[in-house]
Amino acid sequence: MKLSNNPEVNRLMTLFAFLLAFFMITALLFSLAGRHHLKQAFINNQASMIGMISEKYPEAEQDVIRQTTQTDKDAAIKGKAVLSRYGIDAKDTQLDTPLMQNCFHYNLSLTLLLVLLTGCAFIAAISLFLKKQYGQIREVSCYAGKINTGDYSLDIRDNREGDLSILKNEIYKITTMLKEQSTALKRDKILLADSLADISHQLKTPLTSLYVLNDLLSEDPSEQNREKYLNRMRSQLKRVEWLVTSLLKLSKLDAGTVTMKREEVYVHTLVEKALESLSIPLDIKMLQLDVEGEKNVKFCGDFNWSCEALINILKNCIEHTPEKGQLRISFDENPLYTVITVKDSGPGIAPEDLPYIFNRFYKGKNAAEDQVGIGLAMAQAIVAKQGGDITVTSENNRGSEFTIKFYRNIN
Repeated sequence: MKLSNNPEVNRLMTLFAFLLAFFMITALLFSLAGRHHLKQAFINNQASMIGMISEKYPEAEQDVIRQTTQTDKDAAIKGKAVLSRYGIDAKDTQLDTPLMQNCFHYNLSLTLLLVLLTGCAFIAAISLFLKKQYGQIREVSCYAGKINTGDYSLDIRDNREGDLSILKNEIYKITTMLKEQSTALKRDKILLADSLADISHQLKTPLTSLYVLNDLLSEDPSEQNREKYLNRMRSQLKRVEWLVTSLLKLSKLDAGTVTMKREEVYVHTLVEKALESLSIPLDIKMLQLDVEGEKNVKFCGDFNWSCEALINILKNCIEHTPEKGQLRISFDENPLYTVITVKDSGPGIAPEDLPYIFNRFYKGKNAAEDQVGIGLAMAQAIVAKQGGDITVTSENNRGSEFTIKFYRNIN
């Protein structure tokens, strides 16, 4: 039966129990030794008395031996009467013979020695226990000091039982987590610097165009040129507005401040909503649109954000599909997920571009000059935020196929 949930305390109590048993056995042995010493002293005292009586009264030798080996109550009463005539009472402490004093001092010495040994053993055991405990605490303190200076190379894990071992392992877990967070923070700083550089580059192009158009308009403010330059400036301003809005949305997704709703989203309605916002570019390119899927196909997610992701994918496909091309949208569901497939008839994506197509600000070989490379990155972030994923397959001159999967929550 355990005395405590702490193994160190259990080991200490077990040690104390062994020490107590050891000293009890030692006390018993000392007691037996004292008894033997008292017996030998009594025999020597009796022998000296018998020797003296036998020397003076040889004829009484047998009687003395008989009285020594056999207790005679009448003789004992007579002996006590003789002692009382000399003022010695058998019940009084005046019977303080050298034999009694010798036995008392011997037993007192054994008792004091036993107490001293017991105290020293307990003090030694407690000292060793505390030294071990404080040594481990000092080790944890030094480890914490190293962590505070940014040194994560030490390993304090301990496979033994006990609260201190558990504490060491928990501190190591926290250290590992801090190390990962520090690495992630450094990586995020690098990504932030790269993103700021990309954003600066992307904003620089339309702003430069605005400056040039503004200068041209100032130099030639005629009615004909003013209308032309204002339309170009309006186009560049819309591009800046879209870019800033998209970057803000991406920043919210990266910061985790966007809360996705968990509601039933019917894919047929979602596709209709996305196509409605892209009706003009569809009409301009005169694309053949083919939509396949049951109206009851649905998934659990956020309608508005999912529509934003689908619009970005459709917009990418429309931009890369030639006039009078084909755009096919299909959707279905199974017990594991709901899938939406978007396939275009464009030139496709180069094999070397496929691994990076969802990276923000990445532009493939077939990308137009005015493309930013942010739409697909935003679509992937939105779908991933809802627990889904996006994949793409492509072959040269056979178009690209985007597959979106929204997984079901299986309880």
